[in-house]
Amino acid sequence: MKRVAFLLILALLISCTEKEQDVIVKVDGSTFTKSQFEQYIPQSEYTKLTDAQVKDFLDNWVDQEVLYLEAKKRGIEKEDSIQLVLNQYKKNLLAMELVRREFSGTTVVESEIRDYFDEHYNEFLHAVKVAQIVLSNYDLAVRTLNEIKAGADFYKLAKERSLTRFENPENPKIETEYLLRGTIADFATEEVIFAMEPGDVSKVIPYVQGTYLIVKMINKRKVKAKAEYDDYRDAINNYLLSKKYQGFLVQYVDDLKTQYKITIDLAPLKKL
Repeated sequence: MKRVAFLLILALLISCTEKEQDVIVKVDGSTFTKSQFEQYIPQSEYTKLTDAQVKDFLDNWVDQEVLYLEAKKRGIEKEDSIQLVLNQYKKNLLAMELVRREFSGTTVVESEIRDYFDEHYNEFLHAVKVAQIVLSNYDLAVRTLNEIKAGADFYKLAKERSLTRFENPENPKIETEYLLRGTIADFATEEVIFAMEPGDVSKVIPYVQGTYLIVKMINKRKVKAKAEYDDYRDAINNYLLSKKYQGFLVQYVDDLKTQYKITIDLAPLKKL
């Protein structure tokens, strides 16, 4: 019995020693271990870093940890507004991880990429010159488009409302140079633009960073005799995978909704 107890104590001491040796950084009671470090940077990668680069990484961890510990000391994490954000972040993180795992086996096969390239081949031979209005929200974009349809001057509205006017008020870049397929925005936006003819005005198009785009086609001209598949393959693959993801997400959420009892009651919001 004594021998067993001795062996247990010895194993515990060895374990504690190993854990102690695994610690890279200490900030009061907080520790940062080798195994934690390797979750950020695998051993195969950090062995290529200089000591100065590793030290910079660890210094950043220390800075973050000191701020975190001070916030905890002041009880900030217990405040209702902070708890609300933390809980929402946790929900978002878990939801994203669930979707990532469910979607992770989805791929785009070569024939799908080739079919897209062949279907849109003519677009890859052309360049377009367009006028643009970039707007900050959907309601303003719809109102602007309706005014254009009613006869308002496209260029006048662009000078008054387009976000591009803030970059250079003297030259708000209403008209672009001739642009090739794959250089304007995402492929979904380009599909809309390259399907237009001179004089056409587009629908409201979701654009970058939550903005909205209205485009007027000025001219379209052929600039290539041939388009090479390999030049566009990776971009097409990424676009088609993104489309699959969007479709999957809608269907997956709809399917999950059938498994939960969902009620919406606006009455509490209307109480005085």
